Amino acid sequence: MKIGFFRNLNKLETYATNRRQIKQLYFYSEEEIYVSFGLNRKFEFDSRCPRPPQLNGIVVASVSFNRDKKININFYPISQDLYNQSATNEFHNEVLPSIKEWVHNQTSKPETAVLGVEQFLIEWDGKTHLSHQLKFL
Repeated sequence: MKIGFFRNLNKLETYATNRRQIKQLYFYSEEEIYVSFGLNRKFEFDSRCPRPPQLNGIVVASVSFNRDKKININFYPISQDLYNQSATNEFHNEVLPSIKEWVHNQTSKPETAVLGVEQFLIEWDGKTHLSHQLKFL
């Protein structure tokens, strides 16, 4: 697993999680995972995605599984006014385990089952985390 930081946050921003939570608790055994914090300022749908879901909140994390079976996990900055400590706790206790399960399910697929790119999005709507799954070529 490799972790990269690309954006220094100002005092009013945060990420949904941190390096320690990712490394120690969830993804220490996965080899082909690249985790980035702030590679992009905000999430944008891939142009190959034919029917993107309607989002009402802010995407705080996205996970991509590519044809070469590599996993990319991206975390996006969010304002601390919108994302409080209870949101962070919910992310650590509920969302990170669901991301780990999704990653495990993707990596355990046989080669013939991987037809394109699959994404798992985590959206914060101000009250709770919502997940979306996408598939595209």
